Amino acid sequence: MPNQNLEFKINDEVPLLKPLRRNRALNSKWYRTFIFFSATLLLFTGNCTGVTRFVGSNPYHTETYKGVCDEWSREARIHRGLEVELIVSATFKSKEFRRAYADEYAKAHRLTPERKKRFVQDQVEAATHGHEFLMASFVPDEKWDDFDKAKSMWKLYLVNDQNERVVPIEVRRVRLKDAVTPHFFPYVTPWKSVYKVRFPYNVPTTDHPFIQENTKGIKLVITSVLGTAEMGWKLK
Repeated sequence: MPNQNLEFKINDEVPLLKPLRRNRALNSKWYRTFIFFSATLLLFTGNCTGVTRFVGSNPYHTETYKGVCDEWSREARIHRGLEVELIVSATFKSKEFRRAYADEYAKAHRLTPERKKRFVQDQVEAATHGHEFLMASFVPDEKWDDFDKAKSMWKLYLVNDQNERVVPIEVRRVRLKDAVTPHFFPYVTPWKSVYKVRFPYNVPTTDHPFIQENTKGIKLVITSVLGTAEMGWKLK
């Protein structure tokens, strides 16, 4: 009887050795794979000495840009019952905004001092050609997305606190091909159309500046048969 028990134990233990050997083989395989990838990672990270910045919750390169962008950006909506007919965001490119934009652009693109100086000069000169907005809009019907058309269903006006009103001299669709525009204007998304809207620097009927030293505020009005959206900026 003892011999039978002994034989049973031996026969029972033998099959258990096979999985054990297989596990060791698997462990050895995974160990070699781990060593290979670790060595590869070390090789590449050792050569990537140019990585100097990680993007966290604040992707901007200057401390002031986000605050300035928020200060000069607005959003408005048109509702009809529970339906949203228009969501529009706009940034007024004031002198303060253009300075902050130039600083952020120059630092993000690592411009040389000479190129940064020219870029700042270009921004200053652009401000004398008109009052410019970057506008991003969402409409539920693609046919309504026609702000740049000559016979658009939308009318755009810029109104000052003297109740003087001017119409755009340019409405141009901005094609988004990279991450540059969303970086500077975070409300831009793939679901919105983006436009550059420029109004005249002077009031055509009087030829005096639309925004004067005593102008306290301006208002961008977007209107159609669907309703009216207004966004206002205080200048003083």
